[in-house]
Amino acid sequence: MIANTTNFPLRMEPAADLEICRAFLQTADYTQPALCAGLKIGNMGDLGRVDWEALGVDALPPALRWCIQVFARGLATEERAARDICGQEVLAAMLRTGLLRPSQKNDGRLVCPVWLYPVEHFLVASDRRDDPDGGVFKPAVDVVFPAIYAGTLRFLELLPETPYAEVLDLCGGSGIGALHLSRTARMCVTADLAERSARFAEFNARLNNIPMESLCGDLYAPVQGRQFDFISAHPPFVPETADAMIYRDGGETGEAVTRRVVEGLPGHLRRGGTAMVLCVACDREQSTFEQNAREWLGEARDEFDIVFGLEKVLKVGEVVASIGNQGRQAGDEAKRQLLGRLHKVGVKQFVYGALFFRRHGFPPGSPPVRVRLTPEGGAADFEQLLAWRHFQRRPDMVEWLAAARPKPAQALELTVKYLATEGELQPAEFVFSLESGFAAALRPDAWLGPLVARLNGKQTVREVFEGAQAANELPAGFDLQSFTALVRRMVDLGLLILPERTGAIRLES
Repeated sequence: MIANTTNFPLRMEPAADLEICRAFLQTADYTQPALCAGLKIGNMGDLGRVDWEALGVDALPPALRWCIQVFARGLATEERAARDICGQEVLAAMLRTGLLRPSQKNDGRLVCPVWLYPVEHFLVASDRRDDPDGGVFKPAVDVVFPAIYAGTLRFLELLPETPYAEVLDLCGGSGIGALHLSRTARMCVTADLAERSARFAEFNARLNNIPMESLCGDLYAPVQGRQFDFISAHPPFVPETADAMIYRDGGETGEAVTRRVVEGLPGHLRRGGTAMVLCVACDREQSTFEQNAREWLGEARDEFDIVFGLEKVLKVGEVVASIGNQGRQAGDEAKRQLLGRLHKVGVKQFVYGALFFRRHGFPPGSPPVRVRLTPEGGAADFEQLLAWRHFQRRPDMVEWLAAARPKPAQALELTVKYLATEGELQPAEFVFSLESGFAAALRPDAWLGPLVARLNGKQTVREVFEGAQAANELPAGFDLQSFTALVRRMVDLGLLILPERTGAIRLES
């Protein structure tokens, strides 16, 4: 257990008290679906933007209404009202755990010193964004970041459902990443540099009755000598100015912590394992972020396959200008110096997205790839792409693909542009596009459009090619290998899918 700290507001013993609190909150239906429905919000990320005065919660059941007011909204409650809602046993347990404490300004009232809210199927506590007693709020440098902000919710969407045996979540904060992974993993570890975060993570694990290690230390330091099947991280990424904050700042360019996470993968990710880092990083003038990440792997770089799912591009000036809105006081001079520093080291633009790694037992022979990640994209899309990239390494790939029966992806769109030629409209351009997990588009030569459109899952690639060859539809020099290369590229982009592929990949991986 992590040693107690003087400023940590919660207590974890006895376990029976946490069980009593958990049972009450479950009975009160203090859950994500109930809150989203009752507060008319799309997801828990909207909780901080609820207009409480306009909304009103009087129609909700009394216990749920009380929980929302005290734990989600952060209002004080009269001790008598708390006893009426909770009962004496539950109230006593909440006082002993620290989920409630007497107000320092109002006799007879109780406050919750933390922000307690449901995320997915879990109850999560983190630091409040205001003073529970109504005083001036001054966040600590090791403040524990809430688990319901948009970035964290996106991070959870990108965590896999694959049942990895042993998993590690770095920069763990409240522990929500490891809690999520605990649903399928045999053993979960969360680690954070800040002792306060590690304490919150341990409390949250116990409150949810989840067996989980919560460790305190600098990235991999607490797990030296250990390896994992899956490693995740959502590191701080804001370029530093003068007033550093642990949960937020990522060094000179914002990617210092991300780089160290990647550098540690060869020592801590097992062969066959996967890693995911959701971050903001830099494209340089001479190299992309994913190319740089490959170099950070050092001598083991050839053992890793890398896919970067780009969600957003940010201009350097935009990032610098936004720093004043990141919970700090950054003056014009500090911003000017930061802008100069970024240009000096060759930062071209910032990129936001998910970086996935798959470690193989021998060199994969594939360069890093960048795909366009849509808001609907998730871990399954990356898992599928990584498996396909690995599968393509088989020596008989051309023959195998020629015998496959690809078909259009479910959301594939084909746009045909017609031009008037000798008084008649003729198809002049074919664009295959997709906005699903990954966004992609391909504009082949016009004569190839009808040929690709025949790949409907009923004919093999070879049969479509030979049919076009017999009908004299192919230009000189275009052979079966050229056609399979086009099909391969369309599968890479997700425009075509291979019904035979799943089983074959499972045998090869």
